Amino acid sequence: MIDGKSIRAIVKRFSSMEGVRGVIVCDQEGLPIQSDLDTETTEKTAAYITSLIGRARNICDALKEGELAFVRLETEKGEVMIANTEGLNLIVLK
Repeated sequence: MIDGKSIRAIVKRFSSMEGVRGVIVCDQEGLPIQSDLDTETTEKTAAYITSLIGRARNICDALKEGELAFVRLETEKGEVMIANTEGLNLIVLK
């Protein structure tokens, strides 16, 4: 498991990238650990993404594609990138 200092460094690194609107790190249950967004946005986004990740894992299992590693959603406002690793979800809104 990644420690708190490393998580803060990850959020800071991604936050400083051009075009990034927000970064959230949450656990597999959807509980936010670190974020650079307001509390309400962080909690809602983490909950929605955790639900999406659960469904995506089910798809991977059903198709026998192995473990889910990354999801990318393109939206009208930009994109949402989700890395699923080491018991954490890294969510980047760009």
